[in-house]
Amino acid sequence: MRVEELKKEYATQDNRATAYPIYVTVQELHCVGVMADGHAASCPHGDDETRIEYTHPDLEGEYESEEELIKALEELYGDEDEDKDKINSETSNIEALTMGYIWVDVEFFLTIKGAEEYMKANAHNHGKLRTYVKHFERRNFEMRELLDELGFKTKD
Repeated sequence: MRVEELKKEYATQDNRATAYPIYVTVQELHCVGVMADGHAASCPHGDDETRIEYTHPDLEGEYESEEELIKALEELYGDEDEDKDKINSETSNIEALTMGYIWVDVEFFLTIKGAEEYMKANAHNHGKLRTYVKHFERRNFEMRELLDELGFKTKD
């Protein structure tokens, strides 16, 4: 993208109701691990996730519901009558884990369009992605002056 096109995109994009110059971060949802009873994940943006996931020693990975895990066990052991007894006995080995997830910055951009293009081109390298708009603080003189010098709209 040429600088002139970038300046136009920057000046005309939604500034998310802030008078300060903005930048856009691409964030990825990362697992922080098993949470102790009564605890939750903690993310600086306040939109972390804590959820129950189900595991079984004979299966790899985590499952979002116990029903989903039981279906995987049925596929593993088959659907004959004697296999149903095996599946029923194996349900006692299902473990429910409280897992914590937080959003972690991956990359930053001056425009939402640039962030979305990055997400589309790199989705295969990441898990769940989103954009999050932040702003340069009023006293971040370096970035404000740099943007002004490049001809970006940083004031109304």
